[in-house]
Amino acid sequence: MRRLKQRAILGITALLACAVGHVAIAGEQVLEFKLVTMPIEVKTLEVPNVDGQVVVLNKMRGAAFFKDGRVASKEYIFSADFNKGAGPFFGYSTYQFEDGATITSRFTGTSRAGELLHGDYTVISGTGVYAGVKGSGSFDATPHKLNGAYVFNGKFVITTP
Repeated sequence: MRRLKQRAILGITALLACAVGHVAIAGEQVLEFKLVTMPIEVKTLEVPNVDGQVVVLNKMRGAAFFKDGRVASKEYIFSADFNKGAGPFFGYSTYQFEDGATITSRFTGTSRAGELLHGDYTVISGTGVYAGVKGSGSFDATPHKLNGAYVFNGKFVITTP
């Protein structure tokens, strides 16, 4: 009888642990991550009669490694209006976590020739544990030696209902 009670208690404890692992925690959260991306499609159009002016449309894909140990795939598109490597850019990105939850954001920034890229996020939607999410964030390019890849440090400050 005692052994049966011990098994029942262990079983209930395990069920509670699993259930708690899938419940979103309401309130503010800071999600910090390292992001590695690579271009999938790149379309660059030179502006006629304007030296060094290009309009760029990119589709990118990558992976984000969060400080809490989670991993998310990232797919995003962005457009840039650069003159000799400097100018404004904006785009939309979706982070999809292993449990299927997503965070989608719009980002903006300005590139300056010879400087590492910086941008800001506005969180616009989410699914799963991030349904109803609101927030902001930022990202900064980091120096690296990976050929054809881009590496960023990023952060979201989000609020979930």
